[in-house]
Amino acid sequence: MKLFEIFRKNKKKICLIIQCRLSSTRLPGKALLPLGINESGQMVVLEWVLRAMKSVKCNQYVLATDESSYDELLPYAKKWGYEIYKGPREDVLARFCGVIKETECDLIVRATADNPFLFYEAAQAQLDEYIKNESTCHADYYTWTGLPHGCGVEIIDARSLLKAAAETDSPYDHEHVGPALYNHKEKFNCVFTPAPNRWNYPELRTTIDTAFDYNRALTLVHEISQGRKTTGPYTTEQILQGMWQPSVRNPVLYIPCTFKGHGTGHLRRCLELACKNHSFVYIPDESTLSQIKQLVEEYKNKGLNSYQIVSSLTDIDSYSLVVTDLFNTSDEMAKLFDKVKTVCALDEGRQDTNYADYTLDIIPSIVKSKKINMIEPGFMPAPQKVRSEHQTAIHTALVTIGGEDPAGYAMPCAVALAQNNVYTTVIISQPEQFMLSIPEELKKYIKATGPVENLKERLYEYDLVVTHYGFTAFEARSAGCAVILTATTEYHSKLAENYSFVCIGFVEANKAKFASLLEDSDKLYAREESIQSKDLSEYIKILAEGKSIECPVCHKHNGAKNPVISRTTDRTYRKCRTCGITYLSFGAKEQLSQYKREYFFEDYRAKYGKTYLEDFQNIKSQGVRRISNIDYIYRRGHSSVTPSILDIGCAMGPFLDAANDSGWQVFGTDICEDAVEYVQNQLHFPACTSKFPLLDPESQFGLQKFDAVTMWYVIEHFEDLDSVLKKVSELVKKGGIFAFSTPSGSGVSALYNKDFYSNSPKDHFTIWEPKKADAILRRYGFKTVKIVSTGHHPERFPGMEKVSNKSLKFKIVRHKSKARGLGDTFELYCRKIK
Repeated sequence: MKLFEIFRKNKKKICLIIQCRLSSTRLPGKALLPLGINESGQMVVLEWVLRAMKSVKCNQYVLATDESSYDELLPYAKKWGYEIYKGPREDVLARFCGVIKETECDLIVRATADNPFLFYEAAQAQLDEYIKNESTCHADYYTWTGLPHGCGVEIIDARSLLKAAAETDSPYDHEHVGPALYNHKEKFNCVFTPAPNRWNYPELRTTIDTAFDYNRALTLVHEISQGRKTTGPYTTEQILQGMWQPSVRNPVLYIPCTFKGHGTGHLRRCLELACKNHSFVYIPDESTLSQIKQLVEEYKNKGLNSYQIVSSLTDIDSYSLVVTDLFNTSDEMAKLFDKVKTVCALDEGRQDTNYADYTLDIIPSIVKSKKINMIEPGFMPAPQKVRSEHQTAIHTALVTIGGEDPAGYAMPCAVALAQNNVYTTVIISQPEQFMLSIPEELKKYIKATGPVENLKERLYEYDLVVTHYGFTAFEARSAGCAVILTATTEYHSKLAENYSFVCIGFVEANKAKFASLLEDSDKLYAREESIQSKDLSEYIKILAEGKSIECPVCHKHNGAKNPVISRTTDRTYRKCRTCGITYLSFGAKEQLSQYKREYFFEDYRAKYGKTYLEDFQNIKSQGVRRISNIDYIYRRGHSSVTPSILDIGCAMGPFLDAANDSGWQVFGTDICEDAVEYVQNQLHFPACTSKFPLLDPESQFGLQKFDAVTMWYVIEHFEDLDSVLKKVSELVKKGGIFAFSTPSGSGVSALYNKDFYSNSPKDHFTIWEPKKADAILRRYGFKTVKIVSTGHHPERFPGMEKVSNKSLKFKIVRHKSKARGLGDTFELYCRKIK
């Protein structure tokens, strides 16, 4: 007999209650916002909940609301077969108690109306589990943990809830129902059970609390249904598949320039990308660009949805990535972006881009002092249609200097071309008004038109294109057209000159100047080397999967992001103003090499010409030197009792072997199971597989603290350095030693190699400088005792590349490197002082 039938046979009644009100402060009326369509037409958020929960087997289904929402919700309750109950607005607990008394139910399944993607299969399975265990282990409150936020339900004993309501006067308990039970576990048996793997995805979120949440819900429906009508509630697998789509999991917000004076190209590019990636575009109500409505409609015809246009930045930090395309970001906006977790700046003209976590220049610039992650003209969509050969004589021309033409170049350029008998088409926002100013005798040569869709595929039709520095200039060049640029600003003039374009100023836009240029038209053709085309929308997806990190020691940047030290193609490094550490602040997501058996054999051989085990004795010799340093520092102040040492990241144990030979009781931990097995079975030392700082040494080794803890080229791999150093401080006895080695941020390569940060391994999150280490370590109760500069490479100094390593000069430079501590790595030994 099915569990529900058994429960009913015992004369127990289950009531499913969905709570709903329309007075939400963050998103008023959210339950009645439109969301998808079914066979009968447009659905609203509430209907998704009502439909899904009808699949859970209960005796009664009730929509519990308040007085002010009752009339609007009544039709939906009737439509989906729910009874409706109205109770207090703020006291939701009292509302539920009212339903209990009216229905005389024994058990409640509680859901909320702002969760349209409830796992109804999980709710049924959870209810079945409760009923199954009810006779042997009664629970007053039962829920599964680990479900996505917004996908779960609560199961509550009705009588227990009535009792709890009578005994609590806490406003929080009365507003949220469940806390009346689980905040008083001394009175009630509350069971929290991890959800089965099918539903256990705690990192996901589907609830609707804000406008951003609602837009993401719309996106989720779009990804799952693709415009089709829904015939029933989404299954768990459909919801999860939708949640893992890039547009849902890593939403992107584009912020283009939408103000008069900078053309339409910024907005057009963002709308294009939003169409491809199903992302969002910010267009504020105060925008002054006159072509906004026209451009938005154009892209709606290409698939853009109305909800993809947002007019508020209230939820800006909810996006995985904010992409700015502002031409020159204002100080006000830069301050705003300084507080946003991940910002990518496209073709940013502003000199100070510290607010940006990633900078991408597609149109080449000339600001050499500005740090840029990537310059890639290949992201500029190249025209498919190109001219077969250059035209010696120019007969046709296109003048397109932005729909607004803020500098007023279109008219004099068109007139000058017409005076030279060139048939000219002008793209302008108000073509009729433009033609009124054309002299009558030149009108046969000049035609004006509004914006042209997919202009780059029409450029090849013209012998000459007159435009300003930007996409159209490069597209026209790629299409095989002659190109003349207008110097709309001094900066644009320099850009044009730098990239071999012929450029004219406003006073040169006359018949004589154009006559001389047309006479020698060969110099108007300046084909660049072929550029491999790349998909910008796909690269934005990669950046959206990337991660921004605050200082791994301080975990804050005091209102403004820390200064950028270096930008590489896929990473950005910053230096903390407070503690001085250099850290990886942004990294595009890439697959890092797995730290498994292959690391010690195939990968190690490929890098060093031998396997790790073949190199064991050489690595151990370094361990002998290191343990001698620890011995010298530690044993001077301690008795001869055998001290204990824990090596974190012990690998296959060469340092443990050296420490054991020196009379230490050794313990090791590593994340690689193969390495730990070798230490246990071949070296016979106690070791465990564990991610640090999650290690529990007492359960693994029977010890809480050690006389020394070491990390050899391990500390730089931790993203959260603060928690690591706190754990180390807990593990080291007072007077004990903490020793580690790591690459140096003030060694010869850091000082003189421009590729130092590019060459830094992608899983190195921090770069330490010896002189700044002590101040950091003192926060955690350590005092630096000794620093050893290692990894000296005289050949890496300027002018030393070809100097023989046997020469006197080489030996002198090596000596200076050691004396000045300019090794590319260093070892630090510190004592626990508190």
